[in-house]
Amino acid sequence: MISYWKNPKEIYNDDGLVLIIGRYDHKNQDNGGHKALGIHWGGYPKSRGVLSPCVIPETTRNAILSGLLHQAVINANDAQIKAIEEAITFFR
Repeated sequence: MISYWKNPKEIYNDDGLVLIIGRYDHKNQDNGGHKALGIHWGGYPKSRGVLSPCVIPETTRNAILSGLLHQAVINANDAQIKAIEEAITFFR
């Protein structure tokens, strides 16, 4: 991951669409960064050849996580429920 992401963890992968949680520290100028949800597709986007997930704004982040949790519950996917609940807890 690009150096701006601190301790990223993959929480969701849907056929190459990947969501991560971690601390995003823009240009390493934010004293360790802020909690963020990131998104990328396969190996894109890249910055100077390094994977560089996009940061999702808070309102959209909450809607995505809510929708994914709902989907996981309906599908009775315990692993996905656990990962999404971990992400939701991370942002509290």
